[in-house]
Amino acid sequence: MATFSVDTKLFRELGALLVGRESTALVELIKNAYDADATEVTILGDKLGDLAAGSIIVSDNGVGMSETEFSRGFLRIAGRSKAEQERRSPWFKRPYTGEKGVGRLAAHKLAHRLKVVSRRWDEKPRDPVTGFQAKSKVVGTIDWDAIERLEELSEIPDSGAVRVAAFDKAGGSAGTRLTLSPLRKAWTDRDLASFFDEVATLTPPSPLTAKLAETVVAKPVLMESLVPQHEGIDSGFRINFAGQLRISDSDLPAPAESADWIIEIECDVLAGILKICVAPTVATVTKHPEAEPYHYSRAIEPEEAAVGFKARILQRRGLWPSRFQGVRVYYEGFRVLPYGDKRDDWLSLDQDYRSRKKEFGRLQDLSEEVLAQSKEAEALRSQGNPSFFGAVLLTRAGAPELQMLVNREGFVPSAQFEFVTDVVRLAIDLQVRVRVAATLEHETPRNENTPKQEDAAARSSSGQSPTAFALQETHELSLATLNEARTALSGGDSKKALVEIEKVEKRIQEAVQYSREASSEATMFRVVATIGLEQTAFIHEVRSIALVAQSLAENLETIAKRESDSAVSSDLRTAAAEAREVRDRLRRNAVYLADMTGIEARRRRQRLILKERVERVLSFFANAISRAQLNIVVDVPPDLRTPPLFPAEITAILTNLVSNAIKFAGNNGQILIRAGISGKHLELRLENTGAEVDLGKAERWFSPFQSTTTQVDEALGQGMGLGLTITRSLLDEYGGHIHFVAPSTGYMTAIELELPNK
Repeated sequence: MATFSVDTKLFRELGALLVGRESTALVELIKNAYDADATEVTILGDKLGDLAAGSIIVSDNGVGMSETEFSRGFLRIAGRSKAEQERRSPWFKRPYTGEKGVGRLAAHKLAHRLKVVSRRWDEKPRDPVTGFQAKSKVVGTIDWDAIERLEELSEIPDSGAVRVAAFDKAGGSAGTRLTLSPLRKAWTDRDLASFFDEVATLTPPSPLTAKLAETVVAKPVLMESLVPQHEGIDSGFRINFAGQLRISDSDLPAPAESADWIIEIECDVLAGILKICVAPTVATVTKHPEAEPYHYSRAIEPEEAAVGFKARILQRRGLWPSRFQGVRVYYEGFRVLPYGDKRDDWLSLDQDYRSRKKEFGRLQDLSEEVLAQSKEAEALRSQGNPSFFGAVLLTRAGAPELQMLVNREGFVPSAQFEFVTDVVRLAIDLQVRVRVAATLEHETPRNENTPKQEDAAARSSSGQSPTAFALQETHELSLATLNEARTALSGGDSKKALVEIEKVEKRIQEAVQYSREASSEATMFRVVATIGLEQTAFIHEVRSIALVAQSLAENLETIAKRESDSAVSSDLRTAAAEAREVRDRLRRNAVYLADMTGIEARRRRQRLILKERVERVLSFFANAISRAQLNIVVDVPPDLRTPPLFPAEITAILTNLVSNAIKFAGNNGQILIRAGISGKHLELRLENTGAEVDLGKAERWFSPFQSTTTQVDEALGQGMGLGLTITRSLLDEYGGHIHFVAPSTGYMTAIELELPNK
């Protein structure tokens, strides 16, 4: 009867293919100890530079093996014992980390011979001090060289290459001890250094899993700790490296206090939500008081190849110690190579850092939803792997679809691992954007020369902006002064010429300041202005649609009068009323848009009745106000007029302020709009209930792209982060001011502006 025969060369081939490096081999043996419910495993290296005398001993205090378990488990290559049983250890109920039954081939990778002494647990309750107690013992030896001298595996039983002795009684504690000697290679200093690099993060370092101290962050970022909680008894697992394999204290990771920012990720597939938090450390807040945590969350779509996982990544300006650089991946508590190695760039951080990539692809769809981008600054602030120290924690329960490669180094490429990669890189890119927003010094357009702007506003024509007038005047005076200097030089009066030239220099400096402000504003407003140009055509479309709605309402009314069926007639009249509502809303919007973009909006500056302008803006937001059931209190004298302004300017100012107040007043909230004359100034104050603004950090909201909201309102849209910047710029034009101030009783936020009333 025909059957397969197996050459003994199989061991050498599998050992080389399935276990690529010494550290991987030891990890497999450590996992065996973990699966055996050990709370402690020790790896002792002795005389590693001597092939003949060198040895590696792996000993644990787990449940051990009986003779049957040793034969059916340890001596069976690619056995099914862990796959057939419940995939949890017998006492601590740990999820098994092994799967293919090839861990024992790691012994072949390391040494020519293996001796196993295993004391089997008596299955009585574990003593918290002495551990598991033994009832039997098995001693086995495997001579790999002797096996490979044979032709087929079937010859092994009679060869003496594998010996097993069983003892029915054994005292003391249970556990397993593996002695590997002589070694297959002499370990050099370079080999040891490489080994230490790899095993230093064999399990997640405590700064990446434990609760962060208050000296790192004032309160938990997203999760109290990242240690996976399994069913059963929480045991803990300690790995001791001893002898020549001992890791020195100097190789321990840098403390979390060294970080500048903390990134945490929690992807909960069962709850269907992904959460990311980017938080500044205490040290960063001390240096940048405006820095604060940023939370992002979204629902996980059903069609996504999502897996559950947690992650914590520490970022710093400089480099982490070399052995802890990069973001590593852990599966059931053990590191998965090669992710996070010096030459591995699984997140493409080094690649993008070298190229100074200006587009964070994973943030393209989030640029308005999260934070407005600053491409140049982000490109300069992006960092490579050495600036990050992190751990991504995966479990079999959370990511059952992930499969390890046959050599135990990495996962089989899949949509699920791409999901993990994309989410982790998204979090890091988000950290760059949040860090730039919090620490970059924005050059906010401001004209600090208030008296000069007031004077320019008073002397300029009604069709000219104060800044344009001041710039034109500076230009004309500079030319006149140059003529004076030229005349003085031609007359030989060099002293007078020098005085005139100094005047020209001063005026050029003023012109440069105006130019800088104008160019800075132009960069921000160009897109907004382009949209504004198109609004004029849009107004005509809105008015046309309003006429169609009016005609539709009239036709429905006519048909309703002719309809004999009272129910149908009633429905037609209801439809007609809705059509009239559409007409009225379209007309209100057309009036508002005309105030912003019509010819008259920028043709002539006028003293406008403020209350009328307030009511027009409130009418524009009528739907949002009604939907939120807001109470609007308008305390503005009916005859109060503004200083000479373009209609578009006062409309823009009121729109930005009212829109913010509506967004943050909250449902059933209240908004107060109050105005009056105080001395030589017009004062306008808006207060609202709901969200509160920290007055100590309020100035940040006047910087470009500092949006106060991340949620999109159906009626109001989502802020671009320019509203208050534009408002302040418009007021600066006339020597005005705007600031957040302490609110009145009953309100949470107040903002006040002043305009010279000349």
